[in-house]
Amino acid sequence: MAHLAAENAKLIARVKRLKGQLEGVERMLTEGEDCFAILQNTAACRGAFNALTKELILSHIEHHLVESDDASDGIRDTGKEIQSIVRSYLK
Repeated sequence: MAHLAAENAKLIARVKRLKGQLEGVERMLTEGEDCFAILQNTAACRGAFNALTKELILSHIEHHLVESDDASDGIRDTGKEIQSIVRSYLK
C-alpha cells in the first residue's frame, strides 16, 4: 500500500497511541488493577484498533477504486458505496 506514504505520520501516530494503550493494559494486569478498569481500557484499545483499521480500509478503497485513473464511473460509485458501508460497520 504505497499510497499510504502520504498519510504515514498520521497512521504511525495512531499506532503509537494504541501501543501506549496496550502497554497501559499490560501494566494494569501486572499491578493487579481492578477488572472493570482493565476491561474499560481493553475496550478503548479495541476502539483505537478499529479506527486504525477503518482508516486503512477507506484509504485503500479511495486510492484503488475512487481515485483510480482506470476506474469507470460505476467502479467509482461502487467504491464510494463500499466506503459508506465500512463507515457504518466500523463505528
